Amino acid sequence: MLSAVALFWGAGFVLNSQLLKATFENTPSLLNAIRFAISALCLLAVFNKKIKFTKNALIYGGVGGALLFIGFFAQLVGMKYTTPSHSGFFTASYVIFVPFISWILYRKCPHWITFVGMAIATAGLFILNLPFGTSTSDSLMGDALTLSSALMFALQIVWADFALSHNKTDHIQLTFWQIAFAGALFVLYSVIFESKYYSQISWDAGYDLWRLVIVVFGGTAFAYYAQTFAQVHLNPSETSLIMACESPIGAILSVILAIEALAWQTVVGGILVFSAVILCEIVPQLHPKRKRTPPPEEPPDENQTP
Repeated sequence: MLSAVALFWGAGFVLNSQLLKATFENTPSLLNAIRFAISALCLLAVFNKKIKFTKNALIYGGVGGALLFIGFFAQLVGMKYTTPSHSGFFTASYVIFVPFISWILYRKCPHWITFVGMAIATAGLFILNLPFGTSTSDSLMGDALTLSSALMFALQIVWADFALSHNKTDHIQLTFWQIAFAGALFVLYSVIFESKYYSQISWDAGYDLWRLVIVVFGGTAFAYYAQTFAQVHLNPSETSLIMACESPIGAILSVILAIEALAWQTVVGGILVFSAVILCEIVPQLHPKRKRTPPPEEPPDENQTP
């Protein structure tokens, strides 16, 4: 499921870029508002009987949604000041933050194989996004904003893991509420600061619709459901490492769609990132998964016939 998420997010690099340039250039937050709001409604329609207003669901979903909002917002602002290569590298650097945040939170040092995998993945991401070009004060500010967005995404991954591993809420509740909160924040921000540009939006159904469908249903509704479901079974480092494949997948799709020419950076960087995933996944005896505490059993229904 996480591999499918990496595929959708890799395609999202291309599709979101096209949507921003063609339709949402002056209203980037509106694009995210549409993504998260429609995804929340979709999840509500599918899981309406399992979604409840509980204290834990609202707290953990609310914090997760706020982290997503801050992360995506910082990424959008950072893209205005930095180059695409910088943005691609620093966005995917959440793969570096996750094991250290988990280390601080759980007081348990990850296995050495994790650090080897992270180092290989980081080298691959660096090569994948070469050349970096000359830095300016604006680009440095954009890099800092994009790096902060990666930190928010890393915190969201670890926060979701904490909620699930400590049985604070289930993966369906967590998925819905964090998407709903992020959507509400983006809608509110867009209405306040971008509504003056709404009349300038030029909508082309033939161009925009299918891209939005993939971004909304594949890259948001399915992606965050898959992430929280997978985190019931995988630790945060594994989760972030697999999802980091979005960067080479995005580069490969750009080549296939003739948006970019095939370069040595794509080949070498992609091989390194995928090798890091394989390294951490084929040696399970050296990289044990943390056992989850099973949720408490519900008391039997007294009216139920044995």
